[in-house]
Amino acid sequence: MKNTFFKQEELLRRGTEFLGVDLKYFISGGSWTAYNQFVNGLLSFLLVIVFANLLPKETYGVYTYLLSLAGFFTVFTLSGMNTAVLQAVASGNEGILKSSVKYQIKWNTIMMAVLFGLSGYYFWNNNYTFAVSLMILGVASPLTNALNTYGALLIGKKNFKLDSLFSSFSTLVYSLGMIIAVLVSKEVWWLILVYSLTTLGTNIFFYFKTLRIYNLPETESPETIKYGWKLTFIGFMAPIVGQIDKIILGSFWGPAELAVYFLARAIPDRVYLYIKELVSVGLPKLAERKIEDINAVFYKRIFQGLAIGILIAGVYILISPFLFKYLLPKYLESVRYSQLLSLVFIFAAPARYIGSLFTIKKMVRPVVIANLIANVFKIILYVVLGIWGGIIGLIITELIFQATGLIINIVLWKSEIKLAMA
Repeated sequence: MKNTFFKQEELLRRGTEFLGVDLKYFISGGSWTAYNQFVNGLLSFLLVIVFANLLPKETYGVYTYLLSLAGFFTVFTLSGMNTAVLQAVASGNEGILKSSVKYQIKWNTIMMAVLFGLSGYYFWNNNYTFAVSLMILGVASPLTNALNTYGALLIGKKNFKLDSLFSSFSTLVYSLGMIIAVLVSKEVWWLILVYSLTTLGTNIFFYFKTLRIYNLPETESPETIKYGWKLTFIGFMAPIVGQIDKIILGSFWGPAELAVYFLARAIPDRVYLYIKELVSVGLPKLAERKIEDINAVFYKRIFQGLAIGILIAGVYILISPFLFKYLLPKYLESVRYSQLLSLVFIFAAPARYIGSLFTIKKMVRPVVIANLIANVFKIILYVVLGIWGGIIGLIITELIFQATGLIINIVLWKSEIKLAMA
């Protein structure tokens, strides 16, 4: 047993020397991240299979459209506060969680008011499905977006195990709830209600569970709140960019086409997130490293990320036809779209790595520039190509966005390094 242990330690040491990455840290943290992504991905995919086989395309499309509308209006929430809290906790300020959540809840009432107003509009136009659904989302979504900050605290404390267990259990509750909901009724408002209750309920439970585990004090931190506002401002276009493709497709091409597009994205989106989350394991470590040390291995990390993405994309392109044939037979037209979308895997790790560098080192200027240029560009392309070409137009936009975004971020990083080391 001792010999095996020493052999493992030696392999980790050599791997660390070769790659320049603390493999022991990444394996300990990354294993839980991998577990979390695997469980969440599996449950989410099972839910997609249930939806795809039991719901009519139009119903699935309307459900997706309404969630996209709610997601669009998270632009009125303090989306940057999670990263700000993570950074504060990593620096030793654990008491910021309570005050941050309270502050977010107050601010998020704007989102509630907007969704209530939109609900009233649809009620006035006799679209009661949309009216009731948006009323439900108006109550649940703002609270959910504030309470999920507990995850930032857990990551900031490097407790990847607890964060993963909480996250996977939340996904399990949501998935089981939605499966039961589909079996009980195919009404869209009912599906929205169950979605809202399960997501809000688990966030309430695990927020207070986190407070009890760590017996956290409540401390004010104007600096953290200010930084959260900065990050929110920097990323204020993210909710728009994240949902506008689905809103355009649903509005101009119909809910059935939206369902086809959503199914095409189902697996690639999960894999893309999986890759990014693995990179996120290194966030606390990056915060501890000097800028000169990071820059010395910058291009090495970029090429490592590109290589991993190419490999994963190639595997997915080969197996995706079989996945759709046997698991999603009603959506075979989604296969070619899904294969094209898998090319975004190539850019996932490098994009997350550079973005993390900007955030952790508080390089506000390049992040503002990169986000503004890239997101405005993407929105314009989504509108033009989405209305013109439907699904294929949206996919072309996504690939252009990923490639140009990576180039822009590399240029900005090297520019900031020159200024910092001048």
